[in-house]
Amino acid sequence: MDKPKAIVLCRWLVGALSALAALCSASDFHPASPAAKPSHEMAQLAIIIDDLGYNLRLGQRTLNLAGDITVAVLPFTPHGQELAEYAYQQGKEVMLHAPMSNHHDYPLGRGGLRSGMSKAEFLRVLRQNLANVPHVKGVNNHMGSQLTEESAPMGWLMAELQQRQLYFVDSRTSAQTQALIQAQHIGLPSRKRDVFLDDKRDTTVIYQQLVVALKKAQQQGSALAIGHPYPETLQVLEQLPELLSRYKVTLVKASRLMTSATPRAVKVVSTTYCLAPPASLWPSTWAPVDPFGYRPELAEIDE
Repeated sequence: MDKPKAIVLCRWLVGALSALAALCSASDFHPASPAAKPSHEMAQLAIIIDDLGYNLRLGQRTLNLAGDITVAVLPFTPHGQELAEYAYQQGKEVMLHAPMSNHHDYPLGRGGLRSGMSKAEFLRVLRQNLANVPHVKGVNNHMGSQLTEESAPMGWLMAELQQRQLYFVDSRTSAQTQALIQAQHIGLPSRKRDVFLDDKRDTTVIYQQLVVALKKAQQQGSALAIGHPYPETLQVLEQLPELLSRYKVTLVKASRLMTSATPRAVKVVSTTYCLAPPASLWPSTWAPVDPFGYRPELAEIDE
């Protein structure tokens, strides 16, 4: 064989062997992409049940749900402190469900954070609310379609929560909410709601919404859903362990899903207004009534 042909053949053999080595290496080693979750790490779902404090029986039923359900307790309600203590004993995470002014003039009751408050008054009421609910780890807004749109009071709120090492969940009752933006601005651990479970009090619809939340958790790695202590919601959530197993999702406390990321654009999502309790159940003037149909005269039977 002449010299030029030998050189060409040699080069071809070197290239072929290099390609074969690379192929063998690739077949034995499959590095995960940076965005991929380890195969042993399951998607996570947090479920917050709002509005605890009025109905003792439904509150206790909520707290007897299996797993790491998180509960948001309204301040200065007839059974708020008792249910918060029971939640703590059950290993559930407790949040303050802070009443905030809305565009529909629904009454807030004692502890309401209202548009137009001075900073001093706002912080005084907020601190009273936090003192009233024991074992609080975080805060979310009750109603608040008006107040969450205002940057200044949301800034006051987030600064106070940061000092107390609490987190914030934006229930997103308005597309113009500034709450999450203000939380992220100072690096406060925070998160927005992904799914409302029970805008419609129908077990079929609630079940479908729960499946939506589970699928979002799979797609995103985690998701946060909000519901209320309606009998229909609790009936569906009593099936949760089987659904978690089916969809390979882990139920976690809300605090596990908080992020303290630097400021970023917040995607506008559904602005379904959370009337919890529904408007039809609110009194025309505030009175300490049970918006979930609890009747004191039936207390001995219900409890």
